[in-house]
Amino acid sequence: MDTLREAVKACRSGPGLVEALEGAGVAGGPIPGLIADCLNERAGAAAAGAPAVAPANGVAAPAAAAAAAPPGERASLDSALCVIDGLMFLSPRGKQQLALFKHCLMVKTAKADISVPWSAIQHVAIIDQIPGDTKGKVLLYLHLDSEAKVMNGKTHLAAVVIQTTGEAQLDVAHPQGPPGSRLRGPAPVVLCQALGVVPGGPAPASFVSPDPQYFQSAAAAAGVKAHVKAREGFLYPLPSALCFLEAPQLFIPHSRIASIELMRAGGTSSTFDLVVHLRGGHTQEFGMLSRSEVGGIEVYIRKCRLALGAAPDSEEEEEADEGGAEAGAEQEDSDDPEDEDFNPSSSSDEEEEGEGGQQRSGGSGGTKRKRAEGGEAGEGGEEEEEEDDESEEGGSEEESSDEDDEDDGSVELVSEDEFSTGQLRSVIASESSGGRRAKRQRGEPGGSGS
Repeated sequence: MDTLREAVKACRSGPGLVEALEGAGVAGGPIPGLIADCLNERAGAAAAGAPAVAPANGVAAPAAAAAAAPPGERASLDSALCVIDGLMFLSPRGKQQLALFKHCLMVKTAKADISVPWSAIQHVAIIDQIPGDTKGKVLLYLHLDSEAKVMNGKTHLAAVVIQTTGEAQLDVAHPQGPPGSRLRGPAPVVLCQALGVVPGGPAPASFVSPDPQYFQSAAAAAGVKAHVKAREGFLYPLPSALCFLEAPQLFIPHSRIASIELMRAGGTSSTFDLVVHLRGGHTQEFGMLSRSEVGGIEVYIRKCRLALGAAPDSEEEEEADEGGAEAGAEQEDSDDPEDEDFNPSSSSDEEEEGEGGQQRSGGSGGTKRKRAEGGEAGEGGEEEEEEDDESEEGGSEEESSDEDDEDDGSVELVSEDEFSTGQLRSVIASESSGGRRAKRQRGEPGGSGS
């Protein structure tokens, strides 16, 4: 009987066969030995001497060999640690068979066998309290590493999603228990237990589920309705990640998030957008969340210690800091004696030029007044000669004398009511004769003008 027990240990139906023989009272007879001999003879004839059953040491055939079936052939489940039939999957969609091997998880669909290495499963999320659900649905979300390149035919598989209910019951073989041991209970619990006990399977820290202390929607659900582009689904703010279901399947750990920005949250719109800025510069937008969820999202961001607002561009910040430092240095170092553009007399010269200009302008006005009265010697005489030449080229002697009179401000203003025609003529005649006398005096050689 011990020989048979070792021979069928790796077979899914082996423990049941042993129990049936023991229950029939034939364990001490020749039947168990004959069965073991038949299995060994078949193993010796199959696959050029390759063992069809586990050897005496009880080591099962590698699961990778079971998964790597030849093209056109389906993988064998003889070496599976646990097989669960009739599970509903959202990804890949449909009722499928789930098998757990030592080195991988396998989903057997109607057309293909999808092998998922244990190392490719990064996170396991147990999602309950689905918004709008009245049937007690529970989703088991297995997030896969994109680098593992798990394929469903020609389609890349981003996640394995199992749908069940809290009331559904499962009774399956224990993947690592003693022969005949079983896992029984609610389907979500049994599935998590089976995944957790497989050697090399998902680590306990990779399991996560919604926590009302971190987030609860306005309708007391674990998620909120949102859109990714044109596709509607539910966004689940988990204690250590953001998860979006049902399609596309997205799982964003907090470690990848640089900041979260709430767009249109302060306006009058009935919805707002949640933009996740990822480390590395990428973004993921969840659109059209209900405005009633703004408060809960803000509390979630604060409790998870995530940054709120637009993600700063590190390169732009560095450039801005460098540019600001350079501009500040230019302003602060403008009076530095070592500066190439430094001119210690520039500012004082400008001030002196301004004051000197005012003085020169005032002086020129005074010179013109003196010239109108009789002229000056030296440079003043030369300037007067130049002005006389310009006046002769540009107009008559009367126009020149009028300009000089206007410059020295000697014209007397009289009201029109007090002027008669005769008075006006006499004033014009006196001004003309005065201008001619002044010109003759300036034209005499060696005249001092005094």
